[in-house]
Parts: sequence; C-alpha cells; structure tokens
Amino acid sequence: MRRAALLYNPAAGGHRTGRLAPLLRDLFAREGVTLALRATRGPGEATALAREAAASHELDALFVLGGDGTVREAAAGLLGSALPLGVLPGGTTNVVAGALALPRSPLAAARRLLARSTPCEVDVGLAGDAPFLMQVSGGLDAHALAAVSPRAKRRWGRLAVVAAGVRVWARYAFPELTFEADGVAGSATGVAVCNLSAYAGRYRLVPGGSWTDRRLDLFLFHGRSRRAALGFALALVGGRHAGRADVAFRTVETVTLTGPAPLTLQLDGDPVSLAPPLAIRLAPARLSLLAPRG
Repeated sequence: MRRAALLYNPAAGGHRTGRLAPLLRDLFAREGVTLALRATRGPGEATALAREAAASHELDALFVLGGDGTVREAAAGLLGSALPLGVLPGGTTNVVAGALALPRSPLAAARRLLARSTPCEVDVGLAGDAPFLMQVSGGLDAHALAAVSPRAKRRWGRLAVVAAGVRVWARYAFPELTFEADGVAGSATGVAVCNLSAYAGRYRLVPGGSWTDRRLDLFLFHGRSRRAALGFALALVGGRHAGRADVAFRTVETVTLTGPAPLTLQLDGDPVSLAPPLAIRLAPARLSLLAPRG
C-alpha cells in the first residue's frame, strides 16, 4: 500500500475525528503511505467521495474515520468496486470496527491494518435502494434512536442513547410491525433484518449470524410489556436472549416490511422514517473490507 485517502466526519465522536485526522496522516507517512484527507460536510457526501475515489483508480485503499453511519455511506460509494475500505473507529458505538476485531483506538486500529491486513468480501444489504452493513430494525430501539437529538448524541454519546431509550421505554405501547419473509406473512413487536449480527456495540443479536453467507437473518421479538423488554435487554447483554420464549430467528433471502405507516426504523444506527412496503434484500455486489490477519 502506497497511496490511500481518509474520509472523516469532523462532527463524529464529539469532533474528536477532526483532531485525529492529521495524526493519522503522520502515522501513515511513517509507514510509507501517502494519505490524503477528505472531510465530509453533510449527509451523503461520504458516498460521493468514495465513488469518486473508486473511479479514479489512483488509490490502493480508502479509509474512513467516523461512526457506523459514515462507514455505511462510504460503503455505498464503493459497493461493487475493487477498492478496499479500511474502517477506523471514530463514532459512538463503532459496530463494524468491533465486528472486524479492531482496537477501539483509531490510531491503534490504523497500526493494525497497516501492519497486517487483507481484503475480504462481505455482503451488503439493501433497504429499498439504501445500502446497509449491519441491520434494519423497527420497534423500541428504532423509536429510542429517533428520540435522540443529534446534538445530544455528539455531546454525550452512548449516554444520550441510553437516556432516550429509558424515556421511550417508559411510555412505549409495543405496537405490531407486519412483514413478509420469503413470502410468508408475520408480525412482531420488534423486527430486525440483519446482515451483520453485531448490535448496539459488540453484542450478537443473532447467534451464528454471518455477513459472508449471502443470506439475511431475521430477528423477531414478541414481547408486549416494559418488563419483557427490560428482560430481553438484560439477557442480550448476558448472551442469553436466544433461549427466551418471546424471541425467534430465521434465515431468509428477502423481507418486506408492510406496516404500520410510516415505518420508524434504524438503519445501521441512524433513525429513518420510510413508507411501506419496504423491500429488504442483499445487494448483488459485495464490499471489499480490510480485515486484520490473524
């Protein structure tokens, strides 16, 4: 690797990424790699910059420093190209970086990838036309993320998400979400369509789930009370949720969310409101990710 670029969201991680970008450029230089810095200024810009980087054929790798939302945008721009994406954790939860077993420090993660890494091909989901790496989910978690102000999230990180979750949990009515999975209709109070089963940090929502098997994993929660939701959350933290009677899993090829309208969802940690029906499937093309060897 001799030439690379770094996309970074200056607002991610409480503006910490803006301070880290020059340090990363110096680190890459010491390893003999010229690193061009490219800051993103608004939604969708990481996708456009990544697409330009892939089309230029001038780089050996593209790195992204930011949260999972910025990683998702960059992945959308590289989808189907040969240019590998290196992920450096710089956001609130950094689920993708955790799934790659990278250190929590962006500088340490960069050292790991520069020292020993190899491109690997991973699946990418599509929610309508929107690519995602992790999951699309609806239910209590999506409503909690929708209740977090961007300013509070930038300032307080996970604490802002937890506080919003408690507020929403205290008044949530657990409405049914309806769907069709491989043509079979169903409903649940919580639905997650997973490409990557890592969730809310480094927990595994779907045990045994994989983002390289060309299949999606459907997670269903049927609990209807605050007590059930709290019990599930504690079980998830302890890795015991798979044995609960109100939890179900299945492997699927396609899921269509059919209601209620509008659909309040989270897409790789970002809240979205979409109109049903929403078709969810795997993208035909895959993404090349830099993963540490060993």
